[in-house]
Amino acid sequence: MKVYVDPRLIGKSNYEKLVDKYQNIEFVTEINDTKNLEILFAMPQIVKSMNLDDYPKLKWIQYLMAGFDGLDLTKFTERGIVFCNAQDIFSKSIAEDVFTKILFFNRNVKHYLESMAEARWEPIREEPELTNSNVLILGVGSIGKELAKRFKAFEAYVVGYRTRAVPEEYFDKIITTDEELVDAIKQADHVILALPLNEKTVGMFDSRKISLMKKTALFVNVARGKVVDQEALIKVLQEKQIRGAGLDVMDPEPLPSTNPLWKMDNVFITPHNASSSPFMRERLYEMIVMNLDRYLKGEKVKYQISE
Repeated sequence: MKVYVDPRLIGKSNYEKLVDKYQNIEFVTEINDTKNLEILFAMPQIVKSMNLDDYPKLKWIQYLMAGFDGLDLTKFTERGIVFCNAQDIFSKSIAEDVFTKILFFNRNVKHYLESMAEARWEPIREEPELTNSNVLILGVGSIGKELAKRFKAFEAYVVGYRTRAVPEEYFDKIITTDEELVDAIKQADHVILALPLNEKTVGMFDSRKISLMKKTALFVNVARGKVVDQEALIKVLQEKQIRGAGLDVMDPEPLPSTNPLWKMDNVFITPHNASSSPFMRERLYEMIVMNLDRYLKGEKVKYQISE
């Protein structure tokens, strides 16, 4: 069995551990002998550009990222190729990033940093609390679930929006319809996008939905920039119709230096870096081992995605 592993994300030492653990498998780090590859543990660049005719023996693609936008999954399904994304790898750090963005605004971090620089003693009274707040999370995948778990520690009321009306731990309510979503947006103190990007979600958080938010509400996007109507968001922020926006993803990326979002006092931008963590490589390695063991035993691998 020949298996390609992209060592850049899992690291050299973890790659060496794989080679040592599975001595009956031929691991390679270069895409050359494509005709004999059975499994790919790959980054987006390779999967998005591959010609499946060059991979006659390919049975399984383990994507090393969570988001799989830009991929035509039907072509894998038609050829009987199993496609899995990387779930539960980045969700913990992304959840922490969301709280960083909310607390940046709630605790007036920018104001106090500026005050420190000038040795000014200027407290702000009655800063907002997370406690007992109303939270709307669009997307109840691994990121949404990690967020909900943490929000419950703040005694928040947590609403999740997704396609299936199935109860979920840590969520007080799951909604599925546009009517329910409209009502939830109106009530939310924090609106968080954690949706995958696909045909149904491109531009789904449009000017109409943005305009429904409370003036005191915060907007946080850790999904993809194209999920939101960015121009409509800019307009709302310029007119101070919402309290602020924490953005880890924009459209396009990198965000051009001329974009007005950079200059706004009510915007906190990070460069698509919410998943940053010293534990990412080890989690990826553990996921690969878990799924490879299942594959070798003839069991169903986890995190399969199909269309």
